[in-house]
Amino acid sequence: MKPSEFYVGLLNFFAILLPGAIATAILLPRYGDFVVGSLIPALSNDSTNLLAFLIFSYFLGHLLFLVGSYIDYFYNILRKRINPYDNESAFQCATRIKDALVDQSERKALNTFQWSRSVLISICPAAAEDVHQLEADSKFFRSLLVVCALAAIAFMLSSQWIESLIALVLVVPCFARYYERRLKSTTQAYIHVITLNRLGSLQPKK
Repeated sequence: MKPSEFYVGLLNFFAILLPGAIATAILLPRYGDFVVGSLIPALSNDSTNLLAFLIFSYFLGHLLFLVGSYIDYFYNILRKRINPYDNESAFQCATRIKDALVDQSERKALNTFQWSRSVLISICPAAAEDVHQLEADSKFFRSLLVVCALAAIAFMLSSQWIESLIALVLVVPCFARYYERRLKSTTQAYIHVITLNRLGSLQPKK
């Protein structure tokens, strides 16, 4: 399996399908009547129920992923305060390597993380899979954070106050895990690039 295919599979499962399935399991018993029977015909057997559940999960998972992408803005603000980059950081080292290998006109078109990930996919698939797993984890917890917030609202509307409070409290560890996994994925990508450069794997062939 190619690294890109492995990454797409991880992303689809952890960041889209799994959070979507959790959200569907919470929302379908409460609001399923608005969809099943009104927008689509009532389902008659277990096979069609399972198929409908997977379709709803995948669709809802993409919506959760879209909403979750806006959380990256708050991550960037928090990361600059808690883990600011300096001249000795892995980010700065990887940036210097990138700038030395690409033309000046191309530098603005490539951010350091995207470049590092592309390099790892091309040169060291094992390192790319390591970074992809961390990315998939971070995106899963990012989507799960949105699920928890959505569940808190759904439980509150059903007057299930304890469940709503629990879902709301879970937002904090979900964000903490998302933050840690995302920071580690970018840092690990930079470290792999630095290592490959020191081993001479990134030097142009003469």
